[in-house]
Amino acid sequence: MIKENRASKYLLYAVGEIILVVIGILIALQINTWNKNKQLRLAELETLYEIQVALNQDVSVLASNLKNLERKILHSREVILHIENKFPYEKKLDDLFMDVYYHRGYKTFNNSGFELLKERGFDIIQNTELRKRITKHYTTDLSDITGILSRVEQLGLIQSDNLYDNFKLTKIPEGFGGVIVAYDYEQLINDPKILGPFYHLELLNLTYERNLTGFKEKTEEVLKMVETELEERKK
Repeated sequence: MIKENRASKYLLYAVGEIILVVIGILIALQINTWNKNKQLRLAELETLYEIQVALNQDVSVLASNLKNLERKILHSREVILHIENKFPYEKKLDDLFMDVYYHRGYKTFNNSGFELLKERGFDIIQNTELRKRITKHYTTDLSDITGILSRVEQLGLIQSDNLYDNFKLTKIPEGFGGVIVAYDYEQLINDPKILGPFYHLELLNLTYERNLTGFKEKTEEVLKMVETELEERKK
């Protein structure tokens, strides 16, 4: 081509080849970027679904814990009023003592969805407001509730010692479980030292109930945000 004075055509051909190669590279990069973004979005949706499942479970756990806590508070008030007024001993006190002061523990929360988010990176969630709310929920709000629950459980253990020191555990005839009965009811109604921890536990339960109710509302709000985000993605 050069010998035939076709240099311009040769250069045009070479430039055309280069352009085709560049276009091919750009297309490949674009496809690669598209695939990566698609994988990220799929990972984001999967993470949000995991968080949705975990939050739904937590709402159920919170409802169950609140129900048990409200019953304990109601029964503890009944026991305290009965003793404060020095009413005669009644058999129903046995069941009330068992329900209020025998610690059975509370159901714990599911943070598997948040652990998955931490593993994949917080930035995987595109919605900034949603990302902030989820992070705050698990790192601040849940931490506060867990701290209060820990104190309630610690006091429950202390209260168990108080029970064993001042009450006796009588086996039910069938051999299933037991019933707490006052070891000396007269001593109980006349010794403030024995009753003191009961007031403390009641106050802490009331505090925990108030905080737990607020946390349940926040959990439902975050759950609603996650569900809304997932619905938007379907459109």
